[in-house]
Amino acid sequence: MTQTIQQLFNSMDFYSFLSIVRQSNSPYFMNVDLRNELINIKNQSKINFYQNDYDFHMSIVSSFKKLNDFHTQYNAPNGYANFVLLLPFILEFSSLTQQIKIKKGIQLYSSIIGNNSNMNYNDKIVTKIDNIPAFDYLKQFSDQHSLISKDKNVKLNSVFREEFWLRNLASYPLPSKNEITFTILDNNEITLTFPYIVIITKKFDNQISLMNENMFSSPTIFDQSMILHYVTNSEHLNWYHEKQSDAFDYIMGDTTAYYYIHKKTKTTIIKLESFDEQQFESIKNVFLNASGDTLIIDLIGNQGGHSCIAYSLLHYLVPEYLNLTVLYEAFDGRITKSLQSFSTAFSFYPNSILNLQTGQPFTNLDWIQPYVNYTRGNSTDEYSMKSGINCDGQIYGSGKFWLRNSTSRKYFKSIYALTDGTCGSACSLFLSKLTFASNFKKAYGLGGGYDGNSLFESSSYAGGGAFDWNFIVRFYNLVVSDNDSSISYLPTSAFFNLNVYELYIDKLSADYPREFVSQLIDKRISSSDYFNLESALEEIINDDNQPNGYNPIINNSLKITILSLLIVTLVVNPI
Repeated sequence: MTQTIQQLFNSMDFYSFLSIVRQSNSPYFMNVDLRNELINIKNQSKINFYQNDYDFHMSIVSSFKKLNDFHTQYNAPNGYANFVLLLPFILEFSSLTQQIKIKKGIQLYSSIIGNNSNMNYNDKIVTKIDNIPAFDYLKQFSDQHSLISKDKNVKLNSVFREEFWLRNLASYPLPSKNEITFTILDNNEITLTFPYIVIITKKFDNQISLMNENMFSSPTIFDQSMILHYVTNSEHLNWYHEKQSDAFDYIMGDTTAYYYIHKKTKTTIIKLESFDEQQFESIKNVFLNASGDTLIIDLIGNQGGHSCIAYSLLHYLVPEYLNLTVLYEAFDGRITKSLQSFSTAFSFYPNSILNLQTGQPFTNLDWIQPYVNYTRGNSTDEYSMKSGINCDGQIYGSGKFWLRNSTSRKYFKSIYALTDGTCGSACSLFLSKLTFASNFKKAYGLGGGYDGNSLFESSSYAGGGAFDWNFIVRFYNLVVSDNDSSISYLPTSAFFNLNVYELYIDKLSADYPREFVSQLIDKRISSSDYFNLESALEEIINDDNQPNGYNPIINNSLKITILSLLIVTLVVNPI
């Protein structure tokens, strides 16, 4: 515990938003003292407040979730990440009636419990969950456990789409009860009780094997996607993956990027799941083959990836972004000795950082020297000059992400975006910039409408430069003397990610980071169906035509084990 807390304190010297989260401006008004959060955890651990190892780590998870920043999060050690909680229903919010209904029962759940008792209530209104008014319950869950966005509407969108019914226990706490109740309207109110189901993705012979999984062995890549992909595929929740529709022709694409054409209007539809470097060839092929006058880009659930892929697509789609001085946006850092030491690692890679005033790469480390003072959160700190990443530089791919078409370039005349606000990281950079493009028309939002609120944030956690702690430690240790051992790896396999540099979108605010300013959608889609997007796409196409106007791979070897929460509790490490 002591070593974990010490490294979390050390990380504060790298965290770009440490001051601003103490007291941010409108619209989010953040007020989180992260150092004080860690002090409280440290003091509680000294008096044996935590009953077991899991409780200790979940207290850290909870503290970092208060930041509402997906770029800066702590997840419990990897052993716990092999436990995933599954609920019986996917819920849907009707903004028209302000009611919550059961969208569908989950077949995987019914197959595990051995009956279809959860499959008989589709479209029924849910009035209460665990005897709490259903909407109040979900708002409370969203406020406490979703860190996807600072916008409360976007957090709820994410909860309805995924976070409520499928939870990794390294990121979400173990419920205090074994069962959950739903009160529904079926002529009269009836209350249904269902057990929580825990899916275990790795076999543990005993408690020692779980403890071994939680120990640090090497820098860990934290992957929570396997179960989600399994459920999404088996439940047919990805409309694009089905590759068939009466109104749309599937053209190409798989896993990360899909290309469809609307049969009647020839509108191009591209679903972009991520900006993952490993999937760049798929992304590139889809965009190079796509053509037409009108493009709709679906960015729902896109959690980002490589910033240079975002810049590349903007460069390819928008005529004015051929000019790199217009394309690139600025970032800076809150200057500390530790951050400056870490930043010298960029000197290992030529031409990495651009001087945005000259358009030329830096040949020295002037970009990370103290340049200007900002007072944020009642604290005045030194910040570096505003610089830019160079996608032609070695560390950012040496130009490999630029899209080049062998034929003469023809731009889409009209570009629309579809989002639920969870478009984050490189996706947020992409959409934030795309909104100001000359051929961009509107950003449409799926979801929202809670408490009558119509518009919501179009993207989230724009951040700037986020790194996992193991990466920071590895490069920090390359540039500091061997006898400086204060900054080190976590003693466990916990995953810890940190926003190190902060990004600005000049046309939104030249002096306040993108993370803390708002860029709302233009119009909310009337449908709230995440899993059959035809009506949403048709609504955008109809608006455009007014006069004014993946193949997830199922792991067949996945072994599903059901444990009651009581049994799961017993395998949690005691302190």
